[in-house]
Amino acid sequence: MTGPVVRRLLSHGERDTLDVVQFVDTVSASPTVRLDLNNESPWATAGVDFSPPPLKYAWSGTLLTDGERPSAAAYGNRRLGLSLELIAGSQDAAADAMQALWRELNRPTNVLKYQPEGATNPVFFRTLRSMDNAVQDYPGTGAGVLRTVSVEIAAEPFAVGLRETLSQVTVSNDSSEGAALNANPFFETNATSWSPSSGTFVRSTAQFHQGVASGLLTPDGVNTHPAVGSELVPGIAGVSFRARGWVRCAVARSIQFGFNWYNASSGYISESVTTEALAANTWTFLDFSAVAPSLTALTQIKVVLPGVAPSSNLLYLDEAQISQVGTPPGMCFDLAGSAIKGDVETPLFLSFVAGDVLVTGRRQSAIAVRRRGTPSSMPMVVQAETMSLDTDATLQFDSAMSGSGPYNAVRISFASAGLNRRLYGTTYPAAPSVDARGTYRVFARVRKSVGGDVMTMRLTGTYNGANFNGDAVTLPSGTDPRWVDLGLLPYPVGYDPVTDGYSNSPLPVTGTALSLYAARTSGSGTIDIDALLLVPADDRYCQVQWSGISGPTAFVLDSGATAVYGAGASGELAPTDLMQLSGLPPMVTPGQASRIVFARDVGTTSSGGDDKTGSTRITPYYWPRYLHVRPVSS
Repeated sequence: MTGPVVRRLLSHGERDTLDVVQFVDTVSASPTVRLDLNNESPWATAGVDFSPPPLKYAWSGTLLTDGERPSAAAYGNRRLGLSLELIAGSQDAAADAMQALWRELNRPTNVLKYQPEGATNPVFFRTLRSMDNAVQDYPGTGAGVLRTVSVEIAAEPFAVGLRETLSQVTVSNDSSEGAALNANPFFETNATSWSPSSGTFVRSTAQFHQGVASGLLTPDGVNTHPAVGSELVPGIAGVSFRARGWVRCAVARSIQFGFNWYNASSGYISESVTTEALAANTWTFLDFSAVAPSLTALTQIKVVLPGVAPSSNLLYLDEAQISQVGTPPGMCFDLAGSAIKGDVETPLFLSFVAGDVLVTGRRQSAIAVRRRGTPSSMPMVVQAETMSLDTDATLQFDSAMSGSGPYNAVRISFASAGLNRRLYGTTYPAAPSVDARGTYRVFARVRKSVGGDVMTMRLTGTYNGANFNGDAVTLPSGTDPRWVDLGLLPYPVGYDPVTDGYSNSPLPVTGTALSLYAARTSGSGTIDIDALLLVPADDRYCQVQWSGISGPTAFVLDSGATAVYGAGASGELAPTDLMQLSGLPPMVTPGQASRIVFARDVGTTSSGGDDKTGSTRITPYYWPRYLHVRPVSS
């Protein structure tokens, strides 16, 4: 025997470590090994060819211009090459080893784990049934067997890394709400970050408004003004802050709800509170805003039972959060580019707490992603009360509408019932921006006063005096608040070169002045208009109709399979209605920040309509995808 095979075989047993080349059962940190191809007993791997997959193009062009443009591109399946060596003590042992290999290659799907010697992390190839092999025997080995096998294995385009689970996020259903500044609004696992006085404060499962727990304040019955407050969070003098939460008391009584203000040295300045009367054993939603006084650097949300309260005055608190007015809206969450590992884009899986989306009548949600430029700078929400009033429009306060202050909605009386302009705004966004570019699906949040009235609404965009009208949409029946789909809005209108010639420098896009037209064709009622929501629809946008069957603890948006399923507490599949998914679920790109927009209820059938006080807990996760092997950090 001569050549590289002999030299490779002579090295058997001389190395302290080996490359990992194994067929395994799952993509996991500790999978079960089905067949080890490089343990030298009896298989050794002399070489591998894990070249990246081919990138396939569809080109378009004509002879009227130079060059061609790719109209589409996608990676094709790859072929993995293995050069294997088999050393067995007998023909029977060799036959057993070959049979084990054939069985692994013949599986309809399989997983090949690869971790080069010295690499920190493995990758996994999802393989397909393959039988493109060359077998070479070397005679003259006596009772033993020396054999080389060249294998080509069909596989999906990308190697994948281990699952990356990101932190659970809570997405507010209030389009006007900024991110919660306090760390623990929901008390789902503990009551940390909250401090009581004149009593005790603990996590309790006896009562809860959302999830499975709330915070419980028990007065000591001796000292005055039992209270509980969050940790101190950054505050800014002269800026408005908003406190929101659900409270429930075992007895009917008054409470105080609001803020404490502190200077940079944590010295107390003053308080801003509202006094609210609570009915016994009834969850009550509180929403209070105040301007931070001079010298404010820190603030906290608090709840107080004035006077000496008996220990029987149990006070429950849930979904209690403080936010800065005018900061980025709810109905979305952001992912940093550094949070996404891998070489190429990958499906983003989303696990929803089932109880947060399950309701009688079945909710329908819109889910979209923006993953270019600075996603947090994209246009998203226009509050109706910030627009200019037109025909039969008046400012109102409606507790079912988002926003704070004396007015948070606009009411249309329809004294003139035709399709008239009711609201109009200035150019939005106000300044040209590269992050305005895109096509958006626009929803208007409205509530009718008479459910059976027939009303229509239309969105109009105005560019330099020219109007571009959407279709007139009939509002759904009922008096519940609803997000109504008004159609697509492009930024800009017309041809978009994207960049300035050959410079590769993106051109900023001018916004548009938005107007709402509405008509009442029958009936006598009014409508309240809350806000406009712009959902990006030019990348990955989908809508999901959730199951109405209780039982699952989670609903999983499987973006890899473009499907939705129910899961139990241990991750097992749980029975559901057929959950319809239309469109394309989200993907994320390594190194690129992303904003995930989630509008919880854009349908017309859910009981109660769209509830601004709700929120949805979502756990994002993904598997990074690689063209070859995995770097240590990403």
